[in-house]
Amino acid sequence: MATRKGLPTEMKFHLASATGKHFEAEAKEVYVETDDGDLGILPGHQPEFYSIGAGFVVCKDKDGNEIRKLVYNGFVQIEPDAVRVGVQEIYEPGEVDIEAVEREISQLREKLSSLSEEEAESRSSIEAEIRRKEVLIRKAR
Repeated sequence: MATRKGLPTEMKFHLASATGKHFEAEAKEVYVETDDGDLGILPGHQPEFYSIGAGFVVCKDKDGNEIRKLVYNGFVQIEPDAVRVGVQEIYEPGEVDIEAVEREISQLREKLSSLSEEEAESRSSIEAEIRRKEVLIRKAR
């Protein structure tokens, strides 16, 4: 790993999904849209951990190339020398089947309407999933 005046100038970038898609690079910069806001990450960043509902991850590699992926439902772990993103799904820009996601939202809403008030935990989980999918559709457009 390259350094200048004791500070790293590159970091490892790992992006992996539960469906088996993955990407790795030596990065100079990484940008991540998290549930708490947008992050810009440079080598030497303090350790942090964030959740990701749906958003873009952009990696600028050591040659200046930009890799842009739309990710869904996961986390980002930041270390001074590495950024690890683990998600349920990784999409290329333009790859999301918006109609299929809209059908999934409809099915979730139907399920939600059939729950009793006593099933608050299930209700909360389904509502969160609907919100993540709605954000995915907005980002995909």
